[in-house]
Amino acid sequence: MKLKDRVRLFIRHNRVILLLRLMIESLIEAWEQSKHLGASRMLNDEVKFAADLCIRAHAIEKGMSIGSVRVGFGVPKLLSLIDDLMLYVSRFPKASIDEYVAIIESYISFNREHGCAVEAVEARYEVLKRMYTCRATLQAGVAMKNRKETLEATAASFDIFSHSRCSVRDFDTQVVVDIDEVIAAVDIARKTPSACNRQSAHAHIYQGAKAHELLDFQGGCNGFGHDMQYALLVTADMRNYFINERHQMYVDGGLFAMDLLLSLHHKGVATIPLTTAYKSGRTRELKRRFGIAPHEVPVMIIGVGAYKESYKVAVSHRNPVESYYTLHR
Repeated sequence: MKLKDRVRLFIRHNRVILLLRLMIESLIEAWEQSKHLGASRMLNDEVKFAADLCIRAHAIEKGMSIGSVRVGFGVPKLLSLIDDLMLYVSRFPKASIDEYVAIIESYISFNREHGCAVEAVEARYEVLKRMYTCRATLQAGVAMKNRKETLEATAASFDIFSHSRCSVRDFDTQVVVDIDEVIAAVDIARKTPSACNRQSAHAHIYQGAKAHELLDFQGGCNGFGHDMQYALLVTADMRNYFINERHQMYVDGGLFAMDLLLSLHHKGVATIPLTTAYKSGRTRELKRRFGIAPHEVPVMIIGVGAYKESYKVAVSHRNPVESYYTLHR
C-alpha cells in the first residue's frame, strides 16, 4: 500500500482525529441550534412560543383520554397555560389559538360532566375570552372509538387504515395480547427502508414487570402505563454510520418505529409512541438498567396493549394539508 493511502486511511479511521472532527461539527451544530431551538428567545418568536403552548395544551388533552383519569386534574397547569395564552395573543395579535381554546372548553365540560367544578379555571378562561375571539370552531378533547370499527379499518384502503391509528391511553386489561402477534408485527416492519439497506434498527421487547419498569422509567404514561402488556424499545446501531451520518440513525430508527406502529395496528393491537429524548445521563441509565449496548441509540418506546370495546383517544387536531407542504416549481 502506498504511503499516501496509509495516511488517508489513518486520517479517516483514527479515533482521536474522528473525535476532533466530531467536536468541530458539533460546535457548528450547537451554534445553529442555539439560535433556532425553541428554548432560545421563545417569547419573541411566534412559532417557538406556539410550540411551547402546544405541548402544554396537548398534555391536558392527553390527560382526559386516560382510561382511569382523575377528575379535576391539572388545574395549576391550566391556569399557567391560560396566563401564557393571554401573553401570546397580546404579543402576536394575528395568531390563532382556536385549538387551545377548544381544549380548555373541553376540559371545563369534561369536569362539569363528572360533577367537578373547576371554578378557578373557568374564571381565568373568562378573562381570556374577553381578549380573544375564536375564528373557527374546532373539535378537541376526547373522542370515543369502537374496537369493532377500528379492526374493520385495518383491512380498508391505506388512507382509511392510516387515519384509523390513534395513540391509545385507555387499554383493556382483561384481554391478553399474544406475543406472537407482536413478533409478527416486527417481521412486517423488517421491510422498512434504511440508508444503503444497513438495517440498523432493533426492537427490544419487554413484557410483564420489566415492561412496566421501562414505562415507569419513561415517565410520560403515568396513570395508564401498567395497563399495557409490552414495551418495545426501538434502537439503532451507531456502528453502521459515519461522521457525515451522525443523525441518520434517528432517521432509520424513526422509520422503523413508524412502520412498527402501523404493523401493530394492522395486527389489531393498541399502541402509543413514547419519547426517549433524554439528556446524556438519563440515556446512560436507560441503557444500563434495560440491557442496551453502548453502541445502540434509543429512538422510541412503543407501549402495547389491548383495545377496549369502547375506548377514548385524544382528538389531537391536525392542521390543514396546505401547512404540510411547499410546492416548488
